[in-house]
Amino acid sequence: MDGEYGTLSAMFYDCSKPPGHSLNGDIEFYQELLHGVPGRILEAGVGTGRLLIPLLQSGKVVDGVDLSGPMLEKCQANLDHHGLKARLYQQDLAHLSLPHRYDAIVMPTGSFCLLPREVAIGALRSFREYLNPGGELIVDLEVPNSEAEEGRTTRLALNSGADVVLTNSAGTFDAQAQTTSYVNTYQLVDNGEVVETQSCEMVLHWYKAKEFEALLLKSGFERITKVVGYGIGSPGIITFKASPKGGHFI
Repeated sequence: MDGEYGTLSAMFYDCSKPPGHSLNGDIEFYQELLHGVPGRILEAGVGTGRLLIPLLQSGKVVDGVDLSGPMLEKCQANLDHHGLKARLYQQDLAHLSLPHRYDAIVMPTGSFCLLPREVAIGALRSFREYLNPGGELIVDLEVPNSEAEEGRTTRLALNSGADVVLTNSAGTFDAQAQTTSYVNTYQLVDNGEVVETQSCEMVLHWYKAKEFEALLLKSGFERITKVVGYGIGSPGIITFKASPKGGHFI
């Protein structure tokens, strides 16, 4: 299988969730939350720029980092389309090597749940190292779901006239490992013919609130708070905020 977030999955994500497309109020939440941040912001797992672009449009200085080259290519194309500039980095979140430090690092909309547990603590420690004194880490986690989810197929039309089709398997929940696994198959269909196929396994790693708080403490954070449902009752999301030990809130 190919890795998640290859060329076809980047196409699908960009088409289904374009820049500025709010998911349950997350863009509005982050714009308000980051309004008073004076300096540079890092979005971890920046993807195709869905959140990055509206933050830039609001006047913020934001960099983006992601492991997926195809996602970053789409992000750069979206920046060019909107006449915006941002520094983009293709790096492993657990081994960041960046030229700047940040007043805020954000990882919205449950993307952290894609990190295997052995990578997660390395990512948190990297985030701590790249926060300025007084900076803040803001991470969304999806609420664990033990209910089996049915598989489905979604077909989206691209500007080129072709279609990109996602077929995902029913979710398999492992209570002991606290994971849900899917197999996603992406197809590029042109004139009724499948011209490219990519398949990948996607695994979501669940955390209980107390468990994640302990992980933040172990990674060098303190002053941990959380907001449920973006403060407006949006389902399935808890936002954690934390500062590096010894720092102060902005």
